Amino acid sequence: MTLKSRTRPALWAVLIFIFLLALALRGMAVMRFKDNMGLTGDARNYWLMSHQLADTGIYGYWYDGNPYGGSPGVSNARVMPAYPVILALVYKVLGDPWRQITAVRLIQAFLGSLSALLAFAFVRRVFGKDLPAVLTALLVAVYPSYVLSCTLILTEGLGLFTMLVYFCIAAAAFDTEKKFLHFLSGAAFGLHILVRPTLLPLFIVPFVYLAIGGRKRQYTSYGAVRGSLAGTMKVFALQLAGFVVIMAPWWIRNIITLGTLVITAKGDGNAFLAGTYPYWQDYFQDIPESIKGVNDAQREWGIKRIINGLKTDPWLYIKWFTWGKTRHIFEKPYLVNLAPEIKRLAETIHGMIICMGIPGMIWHSIRNIKGFCLYFYGLIILGIQLMFIPDTRYAYQMMFFIMVGAAFLVNQLWELIKPPRE
Repeated sequence: MTLKSRTRPALWAVLIFIFLLALALRGMAVMRFKDNMGLTGDARNYWLMSHQLADTGIYGYWYDGNPYGGSPGVSNARVMPAYPVILALVYKVLGDPWRQITAVRLIQAFLGSLSALLAFAFVRRVFGKDLPAVLTALLVAVYPSYVLSCTLILTEGLGLFTMLVYFCIAAAAFDTEKKFLHFLSGAAFGLHILVRPTLLPLFIVPFVYLAIGGRKRQYTSYGAVRGSLAGTMKVFALQLAGFVVIMAPWWIRNIITLGTLVITAKGDGNAFLAGTYPYWQDYFQDIPESIKGVNDAQREWGIKRIINGLKTDPWLYIKWFTWGKTRHIFEKPYLVNLAPEIKRLAETIHGMIICMGIPGMIWHSIRNIKGFCLYFYGLIILGIQLMFIPDTRYAYQMMFFIMVGAAFLVNQLWELIKPPRE
């Protein structure tokens, strides 16, 4: 459903309400944990890393308390730089480790609220419908995992925000065919990769769609033919240039400091190896001491485990790397136990989005080629995540695609039951 021009003020009022609602919920979450400064796991590692970066200029991530997780004071490229740099800048400005945590939480609360508006802008731009765009924004605003994540010193909230920034700019670029927007789209993609590198293999996906006739053949503003190979390559070159401009400082730093080109980060080996134990059977029991803490060696060990598993018990491994991991990722909402007082509500909202989103995605894919491409994009993200250890944390980005599906299911139901126009 698309609102008429006379109802535009009402739409703006709804969007302002959604933004304020998102901000209020995240503000309540920040207040709920304002005295909780005890950081553990990856959050503590990021926090300590940011202090080291601000105080000594050494960029190095290590696993605090883990004898195999590296040591402080040693440069490495285990994690992408955007989030640690932001943490370090906040710490440098405030000069206090506890105020740093509170300030980062407030920044993440604001960006999380903006994510709801970005979700509206993207869905409205791509599909031209107000109701599903508004519903998607509302779901992003109130989804408990998105709300609570602003209190954590982790990359999830910033990752969602930068992904939606990229989606919005890319959609505008492909619609208008403006060269600057294509360059900016590539830069936005690079910014997201500097936060979370998962989407890197998906850079080429929009151009595959464009090359096979996703747009009608007509001349662009810079003389290329849409849908032609030449036109697609020009668009690809523009976005690649923007991507390289953003990523180049990270690559140069790695060459100068580490003596090698590291495209993204070198901290995936452990997560990959951990994901090769079907249903946690004999979890890490066969790991030799020599590979503990060694990223490349852990990745190689994981590959050997998968090959051997497919030979000895193929059905177990196939089931684990498809339905098994998918169920672990989506069966419960991320951070479900962080605020016990809303656990039942969080599980209910999560379950409703899943139950409505999956049939909505299927129906929308059948009805609309753009819908199919969007959900296929999300499915590729899931396929990448299934290579690693399954965790509800990895559902964070993918829930956005499911929310869009749920919103379009509601829109379709409304189209069926709404009274006819007079």
